[in-house]
Amino acid sequence: MINDNRFKSFYSDMITCTRCTRLVSFREKIATEKRKQYINEEYWGKPVPGYGDINAKILFVGLAPAAHGGNRTGRVFTGDKSADFLMKCMHYTGLANQKNSDYRDDGLKLKNAYMTAMLKCVPPGDKPTAGELKTCFSYFNKEMELLKNLKTIVALGKIAFDGTLKY
Repeated sequence: MINDNRFKSFYSDMITCTRCTRLVSFREKIATEKRKQYINEEYWGKPVPGYGDINAKILFVGLAPAAHGGNRTGRVFTGDKSADFLMKCMHYTGLANQKNSDYRDDGLKLKNAYMTAMLKCVPPGDKPTAGELKTCFSYFNKEMELLKNLKTIVALGKIAFDGTLKY
């Protein structure tokens, strides 16, 4: 976890969010109706905070946590196929200390990079409503305010791209 009081306060507020009833229901349903391969794991099942170097100059923004990735592990871009690809790229370029992002406490450290999602909860079918995006945008805005050294934003997908343009 990040050792900064500003981020700790932001995270503790964000992970208790219940403003979008459809998203709350879906993330909790996924956390109880686990995939067979993760049946013995305890799912996070809450909004998923960003992760990385809080002094980063590079921000990676995705749509939302994956149902059995971030929603399971509690860390964005962790435990799913997008994480596998992204971490290999980040490791190759020196932004990550390892090629994998499997679990929240797997030793992954990011250098000069921070990862987050536009939406903090997994949406059904990866299709958030406009209202859900608008509601969650306040968390993205706060995260951007806390990341004081950003110079580059890498938006992964249309919704992430559109959201960063609104910032």
